[in-house]
This record gives sequence, structure tokens and C-alpha cells, in this order.
Amino acid sequence: MFCTLFSVCVWFDMPVLLFFNAVLRYNIRMTMRKSQKFFYSCLVFLLGVGLAEYVPLSGTVILVLIGAVAVGLIFWKQKRLALVFVLFFLFGFLRLHLAQPNINANHISFYNEQNKSFEAVIAEEPDARIAEQRLTVKPVDFKGKVLLKTALFPEYHYGDRLSVECKLLTPQAVEDFQYDRYLARYGIYSVCYIPKIKLIAGEQKNFLVSGIYKFKSAFARRINQTISEPHAALLAGILIGSRQGIPTDVSETFKDVGITHIIAISGYNITIIVAMLMGVFAALRVNRKKAFWGIVAGLIFFVILTGASASVVRAAVMGFIVLLAKQMGRASKVKNILILSAAAMVFVNPRILLWDAGFQLSFLATLGLIYLGPILQKRLTKLPEAFGLQENLASTLSAIIFTLPIILFNFHRFSLVAPLVNILVLPAIPWIMLVGFVQVVAAFIWLPLGQVVGWGSWALISYVVKIAQIFS
Repeated sequence: MFCTLFSVCVWFDMPVLLFFNAVLRYNIRMTMRKSQKFFYSCLVFLLGVGLAEYVPLSGTVILVLIGAVAVGLIFWKQKRLALVFVLFFLFGFLRLHLAQPNINANHISFYNEQNKSFEAVIAEEPDARIAEQRLTVKPVDFKGKVLLKTALFPEYHYGDRLSVECKLLTPQAVEDFQYDRYLARYGIYSVCYIPKIKLIAGEQKNFLVSGIYKFKSAFARRINQTISEPHAALLAGILIGSRQGIPTDVSETFKDVGITHIIAISGYNITIIVAMLMGVFAALRVNRKKAFWGIVAGLIFFVILTGASASVVRAAVMGFIVLLAKQMGRASKVKNILILSAAAMVFVNPRILLWDAGFQLSFLATLGLIYLGPILQKRLTKLPEAFGLQENLASTLSAIIFTLPIILFNFHRFSLVAPLVNILVLPAIPWIMLVGFVQVVAAFIWLPLGQVVGWGSWALISYVVKIAQIFS
């Protein structure tokens, strides 16, 4: 029986092998450089993870296929390179398979569609919306996570231990939005609406993470104490990625004109801001080496300030790659770093490849800024360099062009005025961040001083809102 299964698996593997052999035929005839081999190995790993979402194989079949390729590496030396690529391709299948939960009595999702009482600890920073708060909790006695949707009050915090009673439900796709797979990327396979919650104890989690969240909360409070709404909510979104309290009409206006990225911490936001900050450093005549390390330090501080969530860390990594590309002066040298970063992130969480729009936007925006940005900037030499106009327009257009397919597919909207609005708005963002940061620091020292500085950020944010309203 094993021999029969082995033969079937080898037969299944042959089309894959022939495909890679055909694609790589030219490269196999010549000696590929190590950097090329590394790049294609990471690439086919990503392809394997993506295809595994649609062609699921059992763990046994995957392991037998890997065994067949390993035997081929020993006896089929002429095609060794193609076999290595097939091996990495199968590792992609294996990684996604290992990420699938084992649903049994020890997993909380085993009890979906039933009423269940359990104790749990809040595992992520609570997500407060306009009418509700969403809590991602980790049951104490079960594997897996549960998303609780409850009232805004009482407020809960990261690390709180709760007693929960509710009906567990299996997440379902909503029209064309794969909500179930969206939650699966966080390891959430159960949701619970209007649960009965009782606080048992506070702060049962990592004290360092808890400290970061407390600092972020204190930072947000200083913003609210020094500037009025909706400007306070917008400033919190720009500085720390907090979108709580942003009015719906303002949010829709920003979407209409294509500047939502300035209040959402993603690679689409950070990479553009990084490119602009480099223009600011250049205008201040700071040399490239000092500017590079200055922005790297700024990125690290920004990650800590925003709570060091996975999405922010990912965006900062992509921003660092853009910095590195500009520092080296050759995009080709950064190609392997970019593909390695993507492969490493997917290895940690394979679900993000197809079901995390933030990851896709980060990756594509970074590609655009590295490869298309310099080309566009050369063609925009007739524009004045004042206020970084050339670089801002090149960065904006390259990011928009590369991310357009994902934006259309996921959000079903496209703004014709986005390039112009971004040109008008983006030069104000670094100043909003600078003045806003000084405003908060001043408020920590003496609240009235922060309120005085807040007039500056209020004026800058008013300009951004007015531009968005005019063009919407």
C-alpha cells in the first residue's frame, strides 16, 4: 500500500517538476549565481503557500512528495536545481498544512454553535469602535482564540482575565468578503456576540507588552487633552494608528480622495512617509548616512509607540527596505532582502499571504517605491524640487500604481484625484507628525504648554481636511 501511495505521489509531483524544469531550462544551462538561487527558492516557497490554500493536500501526501524529491536529488543530478526549487515549493505546502488547527475537544472552536462558559485572558490590545469594543481572548483551558464583540463599557485592557459565557459561532464569509479566512490569519476560529463577561483579575500577561500599551494609551490621552475633535482623532491616527473616534463622514471623505493611508499604519503609509522624510533630511543638508540611521531610529521608536503590533512591525520592515534601497543606490541589491522579508513573514504566519490586505499593500507599495519610483522621478525632472515635489509625486504614483489591483479587488474604489490630493496633502504629514509629537511631549511636561503647541497641529490638520473636502 505504501509503495502504491509513493508511486501516486511521484506521478503527482512530475507535472510540478516538469513545470519548474521548463521555466528554469535556460538558467539551468548556465551557472546560476547564489543570489539568484536564493531569490527563486524564496519565491517558489511563497508560490507553494499560496497554491496550498486552493489545493489542500494531507500531511502524509506532502511528506511523501518531499521524500520523492529528496530521492531525486540523490539520483537525478542533472535536474538538481529544479528539484531544489520543487522542494521549497512543497515546503510552502507543508508550512500552510502545519498552520491548520487540530480541531478536537481541546480546541475552543470544537464547541462552535454551542453555549459555552470559559475563562480567558485578553491576548491583544482591545479594539474600541464607535459602538462596540472587540476583544481577542485566549481561553485558559483550551487552544485557539475567540473574538468577543461587546459594549464599549466597561472598558477592558490587555492581560485582563475574564469569565465568559456566550454562544460560540463559526465565522462566515460576508458576501465577497472572506471574513472567516480574515480571522483565521490571527488564529481566530470562533466569534461571540454580546457575551456575558465578568472581570476576574487584571494584567495577567507580559508586563513589557502591557507597559507599551499603557504608554500608547497615555499618549492618546494627551492628544485628546490638547486638541479638539475630529482633529484629535486624526492626529492619533497619523501618529499611533489609532482610528477610534474618527467621524464616519471624515473617514468616507478620506476614502473618496485616496488618502486613508495617512491614518492607517501600513506599508502604504510608512514607506511613503519614509521617502518624504528622506527628502526633508536632504533639504536640511543632512548627509545620507546620518539620515539613514536617524530614520531607522525613528522607525524603531514608532513601532514601540504604536504598540508593536504585527502589522506595524511588518510595515516598519518594509519601510526599512525602502531606506536600504535608497542608501545602497541600487534596487537590485535589495531584491533578495525584500523577498526574504516576505518569505520570513509568511513562514511565521502563512495566512497573511492571501488574506491580509495590509501585507499585500505593504509588499506592493515597497516594490513600487524601489523599482518604479526612481524611473518616474527621472521623468519628472521638469517639476520643481522645492518641498520635495518631484520625490513626493514619484513616490505617490509608484505606490498607487503597484497597489491599485489590491485596492480595486478588496475595496472596490478608485480615486482619480488621489495623485493630486496626495501631492497637496503629503508635504504636511511630516510637519503634522513633528508638531504633534512636540505637542504631546509638551503636554507630558505641562498640559497648557501642549495645548498652545496644539494650535499648530490643529491648523495643519485643518488644511488636510479642507483639501480632502474640496476634492471629494
